[in-house]
Amino acid sequence: MDRVGRYAREIVPAFNAYLYFRLGIWIARRVARLLYRVRLGWSDEAGLSSIAKGSTVVFVMNHRSNMDYVLVGYLASTRAALSYAVGEWARVWPLQALIRSMGAYFVRRNSGDELYRRVLERYVAMATAAGVTQAVYPEGGLTRDGRLRQPKLGLLDYILRAFDPRGEPCKCAIR
Repeated sequence: MDRVGRYAREIVPAFNAYLYFRLGIWIARRVARLLYRVRLGWSDEAGLSSIAKGSTVVFVMNHRSNMDYVLVGYLASTRAALSYAVGEWARVWPLQALIRSMGAYFVRRNSGDELYRRVLERYVAMATAAGVTQAVYPEGGLTRDGRLRQPKLGLLDYILRAFDPRGEPCKCAIR
């Protein structure tokens, strides 16, 4: 149980709504507009409006740079706070505390520890069931050339395991 608690403290974010929506989105907007000419070409407003209240939305996208977190968070900020899985690269002080407060959770890539994987799976299942909007990069890392790499489907698997086709309708919408 000590290891379970240690793993849970390592994984679970310390979301702070004020930091996310006031400071984080303000910084994201400034940085994004400083570096890019940000334009949203199309938005499926009818599709987004038809998502049932209490559903979990999962954004699945290609990961080309660490700015992806900033850009997607900024673009989605009028509708939701996004929760991401973040790799070991971000586990440096003071970046780690800031990233955790923004709702990201840390994942040990290629961990062979079965107990760690079970704790991670349970966290992802609980966050998804609670309606936390998820953002997933299926290749599990950066793709500098923009082409998709071989997918790592662990997080998507954890998100979808609770789906029962014979039970209640699924409360998740994958877009």
